[in-house]
Amino acid sequence: MVEKKTSKVVVMVIGYAAMIVCLLLCVYPLIWMVFGSLKTTNDFYTNIWGPPIKFIWENYVEAWRRADMGRRYLNSVFITGLFLLINIPTACCAAYSFARLRFKGQQKLYLFLLCGIMIPTGVLTLPLYSTMVSLGLINSRVGLAITYAGTSVAFSTFMMRGFFISLPKGLEEAACIDGCTMFGAFRRVILPLTKPGIMILVIYNGLSNWTEYHLASLVLPSAAKQTVPVGMALFQANNAIEYPVLFAALSLATVPMVIVYILCQKSFISGMTAGAVKG
Repeated sequence: MVEKKTSKVVVMVIGYAAMIVCLLLCVYPLIWMVFGSLKTTNDFYTNIWGPPIKFIWENYVEAWRRADMGRRYLNSVFITGLFLLINIPTACCAAYSFARLRFKGQQKLYLFLLCGIMIPTGVLTLPLYSTMVSLGLINSRVGLAITYAGTSVAFSTFMMRGFFISLPKGLEEAACIDGCTMFGAFRRVILPLTKPGIMILVIYNGLSNWTEYHLASLVLPSAAKQTVPVGMALFQANNAIEYPVLFAALSLATVPMVIVYILCQKSFISGMTAGAVKG
């Protein structure tokens, strides 16, 4: 008995030690970036790994001004918000149709939709750019949001379909008996129960589009319409030597993602498993 308890304690200690090491490996780069953003240039080079001797908050003011962060924040918020407004309702309606309705060619159409998940984003860049040129969507924030919604609809539909399948069919039947139409049952009964799935789409797709650089750099040449990732790339090219100011700008670009994940982490974790069991 004593040997078993000792072995369990040893395994537990090793497990916790491994988790602490993983935590430090994940968190320390972020802490190092924040520390670097609060140093003077001399302090940065002489004390590169330690905390700042004196906190220089002016680096953030300078980074905000030089990188034009206010305008680029607004552009990113507008594009990401419009993308989610298009993507979430479309994915929910499409996923519900594939999960509950039965129509001719349903399985083939769903498999065709899933092919969109298998195609790498880089392969689609040239066709997307050509299509956007033909439709006059170049240098348009609305056009970029619509393009993002189109390229992510396959994954979003696949994700939400699992949540709808996990719900008992009797919920819609009970709602229809009480006088709801099929769409009314979907809107009033089913959608509230799939909130974890909707939240995981908001977090995953929202953060993915917030950090998207490649397509945004091609279709938004105007500085007035550029997003945060594009602005950061240009800022880094022009301020590569001033690391404290550069780290301050990177911290400003990272803060929204960290805040969103911290506020929504419970929904994110529950959403990862809520649709895993078929009802």
